[in-house]
Amino acid sequence: MAGYRLRPLRVGDAVGERLGSAEWSLVADAGDGTVAGWASLRSWTEDDGVHLFLTQGHVRAADRRRGLGGLLLDASEAAAARLSEQRRLGGPVMLGGNADDGQDDRAALLASRGYARIFTMIWMRRDASPVPRKDLPEGIAVRNATVDDAGDLWRLAQRAWAGRPFVSLPSRERLRDWLHRSDRSSFLVATSGERIAGFVAVHGDEVEDVAVDPDFQRRGLASALLTRALADLGGPARLRTEAHDPAGARTLYERLGFRVATSHHRYRKPLR
Repeated sequence: MAGYRLRPLRVGDAVGERLGSAEWSLVADAGDGTVAGWASLRSWTEDDGVHLFLTQGHVRAADRRRGLGGLLLDASEAAAARLSEQRRLGGPVMLGGNADDGQDDRAALLASRGYARIFTMIWMRRDASPVPRKDLPEGIAVRNATVDDAGDLWRLAQRAWAGRPFVSLPSRERLRDWLHRSDRSSFLVATSGERIAGFVAVHGDEVEDVAVDPDFQRRGLASALLTRALADLGGPARLRTEAHDPAGARTLYERLGFRVATSHHRYRKPLR
């Protein structure tokens, strides 16, 4: 496109910190040599075998509606196709893109290129108002997590998320490393005898995860864990969950005072 030059990321680029961990990236220079936009790719294989290439990009306000976003998206898709072929990926391979509330140009571009919105994640927030602790189910105790819990927590997460699409859980080794490095005083584990029945993990003001083993669901354990975590936090809290509420998490959070702050829409189309 006249007026723009696409090139690889260079040392010293202002966007380097943002693109440094990408598998592939491209920078668009305007005619005056300033960075007008960028594109990048990250990829992973989800638990159901789908390999996803996530296209990400940005065009500065002064250069929007000039076709640069489409140019960068086309380059990203071509790069994903090359990487897929080089890696000889088996199974379904998808292209993905995201658009938040208010990013109408991004959403329109994805739709024009054949991407379909498949689901929406929402950020929810609650104020610092007190929340009464819910009683634990009979026979359940609560303690802080330990590094040695990694294997049991990983197996619980596998059971809790089994059969759900669009999921990519961390490996047991990554979970153990995360536990080793994290502040475990805000990571609560519910136990029934020697068995872990559920957990809630908080980092800063964010509730990062709440999970209950299927054998212990529908007993109020998630409510009991979450109200304890919020009471310990003692201030505003935020979390992210699925808008369509497949497991009832959003309903639980709303009962405890969380309200939707913004939505994050996810789009996909087959690469092949």
